[in-house]
Amino acid sequence: MNIRISLSLLAVASLTVLAGNAQAADIVGANSPSTSAEFNISVGASQVQAGPHSRDKAGIGVSTVSGGLKVDFAGLSAYSGKTPINGVTVQTLNVPITGTPGSHSGMGYFSFVKVGSGDVWFGEWSRDGASSFSNRQVYYVGDRTGTTLPAGTASYAVAGLNQFSGSNLLQGTFNADFGAGTLTGVLNGTGLVVGVNASINAGSASFAGAAFANGAAGTTQGQFFGANAASLAGIATFAGNSQYDTAFGGTKN
Repeated sequence: MNIRISLSLLAVASLTVLAGNAQAADIVGANSPSTSAEFNISVGASQVQAGPHSRDKAGIGVSTVSGGLKVDFAGLSAYSGKTPINGVTVQTLNVPITGTPGSHSGMGYFSFVKVGSGDVWFGEWSRDGASSFSNRQVYYVGDRTGTTLPAGTASYAVAGLNQFSGSNLLQGTFNADFGAGTLTGVLNGTGLVVGVNASINAGSASFAGAAFANGAAGTTQGQFFGANAASLAGIATFAGNSQYDTAFGGTKN
């Protein structure tokens, strides 16, 4: 689905950046390694305050647009196409980078999902989407302000994105044992199984550990969000097998 973005509106937004203010939110996130110095993304606190965009929210920046300044996902959502799949809404922006980069008309292909009611997102970006998924990166980012971990155990209904082309959403269940400090789970999709076996860091409400996908070994990292760890989001990455790199997130059952 091609989404036409107002170039004038986003151009104004990209030029209006507020600096020097204390950051109220606690934005954390990570993205998989880039495969290109020219075409890549990074996630973190948004930097633009203009038009549909707000500063200090979960955001993403594209290296070819405005020097990689990050804009908030809430603002990007206003321009996205929305595809509901089994109770999960995948949002997409299809603006492939062709020719000379540097314009909002060539920001790349985005697929992303909002997790729960907070400012928490996961997704993937590539230069050209399903035509080849070149320069693809996966990511998660969110505001962990007010996050606490409960005692005992909890299960999460989790979805994942890996080379999303319109219907191939991964889904599964993750189980957290906060007493033992473990998070395990498996995501299943067409031709792909991704699992995690991670340790929970109670001090930062984060997790990290091992991942697997179709027999390949990798690593996972991510974060719990909200009171009593209401949601989680993270990525699984596979050095040498980046086709398996997957972003995921979900809410407590």
